[in-house]
Amino acid sequence: MRTILAACVALSALGFASAPSAQADVTIRTDNGPYWRHYRGDSDWQARRDFREREYRREAWLRDHCVRDWTGAEYCRR
Repeated sequence: MRTILAACVALSALGFASAPSAQADVTIRTDNGPYWRHYRGDSDWQARRDFREREYRREAWLRDHCVRDWTGAEYCRR
């Protein structure tokens, strides 16, 4: 029994050593930018600095109407 077990371990080690290593090159492309920038629902996305009125500074409005992209820029829509 020990001999069979040792032979199985040796064969599996030999199999792993002779197997080719797998490598993957992954490229992520964002041709059109974030999906939400191209959404044309009620209105177009604008920079947050364009919304200077007091009504647009409320936390609830910001949470419901604004997003931040991966560069940190904020955009809102009405």
